Amino acid sequence: MELASLLRPLGAVAGPAAVVGFALMVSAMVVDGEAGVETSPLAVASSAVLVVALLGIGAGAVAALSRLRDEGRSVAGAAVAVVGTVLVAGGAWALLFVLPGLAAEAPDVLDAGLPSVVVGYIASYVVFTVGWLWTGIALLRAGLVPGWLGTLTIVGAALAFVPAPEPFRVLVIGIAVTLLARRLAAPVVARAAVPA
Repeated sequence: MELASLLRPLGAVAGPAAVVGFALMVSAMVVDGEAGVETSPLAVASSAVLVVALLGIGAGAVAALSRLRDEGRSVAGAAVAVVGTVLVAGGAWALLFVLPGLAAEAPDVLDAGLPSVVVGYIASYVVFTVGWLWTGIALLRAGLVPGWLGTLTIVGAALAFVPAPEPFRVLVIGIAVTLLARRLAAPVVARAAVPA
């Protein structure tokens, strides 16, 4: 059994989880307003679902890496997407486990806006965006996805860098990965050698 087909179920969860995380964050903003969104139960639930979405997105990156390797194509972009997804997932983990505790126990720390944390957060999304842009282009060039799906992947990667709450950033790429999951899990068809 190929690696991409093993990762398909987790990749298929990325889009629905991203949509639910997005809806929960919007609900938190409506119910609790901007001020209480760090400690809102809806925002914490959004962060939990976001971690699931990022696990699916990471599975999609590994599946893309596997399929590109099977096709004899460069896997550098997909490898960068895997690393970027792990970095962004670390930020989502902090949203889920660290920020609510800090907001309750030491709100001054959050208000300080620690520059090193902000730089790390931005750097994570730079790696994520570059990796997924590169992967979308590589999948298109290898002919593994139709043009619209490669374009959706590229657009989703670009939107991940837009300054917005995290559930908004991963919404489109999560949907793209769910659509990629089935395509990338399809069996590799051996190509007949064409005489020169």
